[in-house]
Amino acid sequence: MTNPAMTDRARSVPASAKDALYFESKLRAPDDAPRLLLISYCFPPDPAVGGLRWQQMAVYFAEHGWVVDVIARDFSKVPGLDTARLERLPPGMRIFSVPDREPLIARIQRMVWRPIRRVVGHLKTPAKSLALSQPEIQTQKGWRTNLRAYLAWVEVSRSRNWAEAAARVAIDLAGVENYIAVVTSGPPHMAHEGGRITSKKTGLPHVVDMRDPWSLVQRVQEAIASPMWLRLASRYEGRVMANATLVTLNTEPSCDAMKAAYPQYAQKFNVVRNGSDNEPLPPAKQDKRFRLRFAGSIYLDRDPRSCFKAAKRLITELNLTPQQFLIEFVGQVYRYAGTPTLLIAEEEGIREYVRVSGQVPRKESLEFLAGGTMLLSLPQDSDFAVPAKIFEYVRFEAWMLVLATVESATGRLLKDTEADVVDHSDVDGIARVLRQRYDQFVRGERPLPIGRDGRFARTLQAKKILDLINAKCVVPERRLAGVSAPESSTPMTVRAKRPTPS
Repeated sequence: MTNPAMTDRARSVPASAKDALYFESKLRAPDDAPRLLLISYCFPPDPAVGGLRWQQMAVYFAEHGWVVDVIARDFSKVPGLDTARLERLPPGMRIFSVPDREPLIARIQRMVWRPIRRVVGHLKTPAKSLALSQPEIQTQKGWRTNLRAYLAWVEVSRSRNWAEAAARVAIDLAGVENYIAVVTSGPPHMAHEGGRITSKKTGLPHVVDMRDPWSLVQRVQEAIASPMWLRLASRYEGRVMANATLVTLNTEPSCDAMKAAYPQYAQKFNVVRNGSDNEPLPPAKQDKRFRLRFAGSIYLDRDPRSCFKAAKRLITELNLTPQQFLIEFVGQVYRYAGTPTLLIAEEEGIREYVRVSGQVPRKESLEFLAGGTMLLSLPQDSDFAVPAKIFEYVRFEAWMLVLATVESATGRLLKDTEADVVDHSDVDGIARVLRQRYDQFVRGERPLPIGRDGRFARTLQAKKILDLINAKCVVPERRLAGVSAPESSTPMTVRAKRPTPS
């Protein structure tokens, strides 16, 4: 495994974990700095947005004297690695990479299925990749339900294999490092099981950071959407909640739902939102064309059709050309539910007004957003979650079109801002917003960043989670001076201070 940035002054690594060491910062942190051990399947240089939260949290922690070690996925099979993000990691940080391992039965199935597909070439799986709600899952019957149950078991088994492998590395590292706590971030949520195993074996407090719901997720990918998946999610989640010292969730609705599901652990749950980072932004390069832009992934529930329908009305009313109005997508955006995005645009009569490009490095993504007149957030079925891109969008000098209900977590977050929050089913409302903003654009008006007052800053959220960890996981003699304990904090989990390894 290649190691892009090793140092001659590397910290001690147990022999069993040396093969997993992928990266170590060239700048060394103080030997006595308090350290956290993070297990997160997604982390830089993986370009997945799931790694951004703790990449930036680690920077804030470093500013306050803490260091974070990370155990993540195997990067050798990840397309589009963004190694530039490694250069922005703070001093002392190390990343350990753990490969996935398929269950034996899945490997056998794959070997058997390949020759069958060659012989029976006309057999194809459905092109669409949909999601089912929990009520829909519970009412499913027939052979497809059994197939989904099998695929759900395979998926959970694969994730559990990775979590157990990550835990073995974590336990070995804990033998030579005096960590304050093991932190886990998901989805994928089986990382939390890795943290639970580590916590049980080492006595470290377990901090569970849930970026999205686990068993309470409102929609599940169709291929694994079965009662089996729900049962497994509830089983593992329950074990993790019972063992956790602290649980953080991204939004108030998800926190309320977890308190209702696990009232016996309600004191463990806290809201720590995502946030906007203060990294420098590229200058806005806007022209005379109104550009509605989206950067990210078109997930299972993010249907662009209502936006396309509303855009068609604007184009027709004002007789606009593509030189005047354009919708642009960047990222994993070529398809929605198996249908090409450009085909959907063609069906809605605006094919020549839509541009679609693939995934780009973060620097280019920021440049793309900086050139947008209006930034688009597509709908999602989860009322509990806020798309991570929202916290990026609020930093740019652009209007925001957010397809969500005002009651959702996203709607509540953006209350009392200039963002245009419209239900995705309200095509008339979307069309009115587009017309209003286009008219302003033609008059020469330009927007200010929605987050210019600092209310969405990630530093506020990073301070909150650091305060919580300091209050609930650190023995009194090691608490960080100047870090406040939350007023509502419950008695911490006190553990004996382990001797610092020589």
